[in-house]
Amino acid sequence: MNERKGRNVLFLALLAIVLGMVVALEWGRRTVPHPNESVRENPAIFVPVQPSEIPAGEWNTFHGDSALRGVADASFPDRLEVLWRLKTRAPVEQPPVVSGGIVFIVTARGEIIAANLDGHEIWARELFTGEIYNGEPVRRRIEAPPACFDGILFIGCDENILFAMDAASGRDLWPLKLESPVRGAPNYAAGRVYVIDRADGVLVCADAKTGAVLGRGEGVGRSDAPPSVSEGAVVYGSCACEVHVCSPVDAKRLRDIKLDADSQVAGGVALSKGQLVSGSRSGKIIAADISTGATVWANKDPGAEVFATPAVNDDWVIASSYDGFVYGLARGDGATRWRYDTHGGMPLSPVIAGDKVIVSVDGELVFLRLADGTKIGSLEFGGRITEPAVIRGRILVGSEDGSVVCLAPALQ
Repeated sequence: MNERKGRNVLFLALLAIVLGMVVALEWGRRTVPHPNESVRENPAIFVPVQPSEIPAGEWNTFHGDSALRGVADASFPDRLEVLWRLKTRAPVEQPPVVSGGIVFIVTARGEIIAANLDGHEIWARELFTGEIYNGEPVRRRIEAPPACFDGILFIGCDENILFAMDAASGRDLWPLKLESPVRGAPNYAAGRVYVIDRADGVLVCADAKTGAVLGRGEGVGRSDAPPSVSEGAVVYGSCACEVHVCSPVDAKRLRDIKLDADSQVAGGVALSKGQLVSGSRSGKIIAADISTGATVWANKDPGAEVFATPAVNDDWVIASSYDGFVYGLARGDGATRWRYDTHGGMPLSPVIAGDKVIVSVDGELVFLRLADGTKIGSLEFGGRITEPAVIRGRILVGSEDGSVVCLAPALQ
């Protein structure tokens, strides 16, 4: 009798496990499986999923295009699956970027990896300082997201250097020596690369092909922010509680847009249709006219810092706050239309993709309905994840568990 009862208990336990696996595959709150422990012998793990769209498009910076709008030229169905997972040898703490059909990844050990859109490694290299510590070469620290435009990969590091590499091969093109670490992602437009010297907030403009400095702006105080670039301006924020509008030709400051006290700007400033949109430490979100500096609207609803870069399209501004909410604001007047509660999470810079908002919250990738902020579903990962890189048919995120995961529309 006890033996039969034991078999019944075992059967029920196995049934519960199987049912749990089935439920985990349903669109809702799902868990991404852990990667294979092998790093080089089998770097990519493939799942038999046929994407419904051919991957295309660019995701040149951590937040999309050079204007940092966070808007993807892509839309996705309500059901996605893991297409592949690339194992790295260290945590991936910066979001991947995509250009020319290549995914670029930086890891916490100073390694740079280029892979194709099927997850196969193209090249990999490490950056070293030239120093030796305890018999080992010292690796450079990369604390800024990479950027890639027109076949050139830009990498900023804590050792006060901006590197330019050939995107296809990883070959060095030039280094640019700066005065302080690079913490904001570099940016690019019309053959020029822009990077901010962190300590004094100096905007540096250089020739993208040669590294020759074409202009240096004035110091504004510490800036951890990345520059954003439009046709007529380079824009970034600083600890001076200001947003700075500079010339794209020589990096000289054109005007400063003053915010309230305690409204330091550490995130990126999104640019769209002649306006800039910025969050701040006080939680205040503003839209302003780039050419005049005049404030168009201000929203003070967030209860904590808005250091993530907002996503901006014609109708919406989507912003993440340290208060644990994602806010959907009307583009025209800045009024709050909806709020999504992450229940204590830390949402990163959101992305607008078609009728959805995609946002990383700690170790979860969350999908919201753009129209009203309703949660559609989510995927859980083995560790904290980066902001997503989003192109047609692909969503890519890096994870602190030492991997990059690629999602694609599931086979219907």
